[in-house]
Amino acid sequence: MGGRLAAWAVALVWAATAGAAEGKMALKQVRGGVYVAEDSHYARENSVVYIGSAHVTVVGATWTPETARELAGQIRRVTDKPITEVINTNYHTDRAGGNAYWKSIGARIVSTRLTADEMRAGWDEVVAFTRQGFPDYPSLPLVLPDQVFAGDFSLQNDRVRAFYLGPAHTKDGIFVYFPQEKVLYGNCILKPELGNMRYADLAEYPKTLEKLKALHLDVDTVIAGHQDAEHGPELIDRYLALLHAAQ
Repeated sequence: MGGRLAAWAVALVWAATAGAAEGKMALKQVRGGVYVAEDSHYARENSVVYIGSAHVTVVGATWTPETARELAGQIRRVTDKPITEVINTNYHTDRAGGNAYWKSIGARIVSTRLTADEMRAGWDEVVAFTRQGFPDYPSLPLVLPDQVFAGDFSLQNDRVRAFYLGPAHTKDGIFVYFPQEKVLYGNCILKPELGNMRYADLAEYPKTLEKLKALHLDVDTVIAGHQDAEHGPELIDRYLALLHAAQ
């Protein structure tokens, strides 16, 4: 019980992992068409940009319309291909807060049905929780996805594969795999430290990661959703150990 309480207590001090107060955005190439957006607005989060043959896919909408605009500016320094789609990888503010900006430039927002349902039911509460840690975070209205998939889906001619394995950091979070580049985006599910556990399912989380391991994906690089971005596939076992210690 003590371990469980310690894990949940992380939620009360998540601001301690925040990035620079003024916020910065850096877009760095990982491999091939995969770029990581290291976003130090509010708590440090990492989103992914995939530059395909004809258009750009953004994986994670970033915190707010303002941070989304900043990321779009970074993308424009690398390519003039249109940004046509943005994946909400879960329903929280760091993954869906920028939706309004992306829609304003003509991109479609996509997610699983589970994420859209969770967003509809819990958005206001998640915004309120974010503002507890970051009082300057705006009171953003709900902006739902434009296209909702019943389950797993792929984009960019199967070069961007989104899949759901079960509850973890949130009830709805997905992984995104880039098979050509051998890169896995861990979303908020994988990171080098335990992080915010306010919405986590501690019983199912390890099971979800074991399912991930059982897929035997060909992965050289795992991009963490928070904290330091680039890791090897050993990050999965590292996070499993953190979860077991928190029980």
